[in-house]
Amino acid sequence: MITIVGAGPAGSYLAYLLAKQGKDITLIEEHDKIGSPVQCTGIVTGSIEKFVKLPSNIIANRCNKVVVVSKNKRIVAETGEIVMWRNKFDEFIANMAADAGAKILTNHQFIGFNNTNSIKTKNKNNNETKNIDSEIVVGADGPSSAVAKAANLNLNSKFYIGMQAKVKLKSDLDAFETHFGESFPDFFGWVVPESEDVARLGLGAFNNAKEHFYKFLESKTGSKEILCWESGIIPLYDPKKIIQKDNVFLIGDAATQVKATTGGGIIPSLKAATTLCDCIINNKDYNKEFKKQSGRELLLHLKIRNILDKFSDKDYDRLLKLMNQEKVKNILKKYDRDTPIPLVLNLLLREPRFLLFSKFVL
Repeated sequence: MITIVGAGPAGSYLAYLLAKQGKDITLIEEHDKIGSPVQCTGIVTGSIEKFVKLPSNIIANRCNKVVVVSKNKRIVAETGEIVMWRNKFDEFIANMAADAGAKILTNHQFIGFNNTNSIKTKNKNNNETKNIDSEIVVGADGPSSAVAKAANLNLNSKFYIGMQAKVKLKSDLDAFETHFGESFPDFFGWVVPESEDVARLGLGAFNNAKEHFYKFLESKTGSKEILCWESGIIPLYDPKKIIQKDNVFLIGDAATQVKATTGGGIIPSLKAATTLCDCIINNKDYNKEFKKQSGRELLLHLKIRNILDKFSDKDYDRLLKLMNQEKVKNILKKYDRDTPIPLVLNLLLREPRFLLFSKFVL
């Protein structure tokens, strides 16, 4: 018996892969409805279809352009982005798991470990506790993972506060925006259209996130009115994090498997699920295999984030000036952010002046 805690994309996709291999899977979710509440922008690259083919009802919009904005520069580049209805996407992956044979228990909360082969859960419908025998337990329960805490697995992770809301904003449906500079001191801001009149607007910050958010909101809409909140915390990738301890494993946000450049974790978690499935089936060391399969990519994102954190408005202006060349835009069109190693290598080959920013590594 394998118990997976958390029916987000990481947990559900892993449940699907393991159930297909004939494993006895119980997937528990503390909320009564899978996919709610939404705490994600839901924008992904086309690389997601290396893992799943998305039905049309999951896709809210497709953006073929990205508008990158610094204090004094603004560039437009071609891209291929999918804006998903995140709740529908989560339900879709969970249904894949159920169809493959996984048992799903909603409104069930992980309480802790009874011993190495049993966990305690609470049915939130009637507050009854229940023991589940589990040879393996996987924490796919987000950045504040209860499984990680109960197993005492590296609890010193850093988090951005991701402030996001749906707002009334007339937008070009074909383009999403990213905003960089000293007005976004820790991360960046974004505007992602889901319809002609509604956009998902947000930013990330370590401190004063709400203050930064409302300044950004007013600059874009002229008001502080929102339609609904979709906020959450975003873990910063930790290459030293232990993600397997005996028969307990972590995946997704619980394992900080997130691109530090963008905060995106959906595609890294789907890739991690394939790695973890292989490790469980073939009794491999997940700590080592994950670093082998995904560690270099996520570490590169982290190194780029560390460089960007030192940028001034003038540095961002210089970066955008270099990016606004056709030879650079062609590279950005060919390689997406989920293939960072060939992307960076080809950018440096085509435009060596990007190396000028290496001074920030020191």
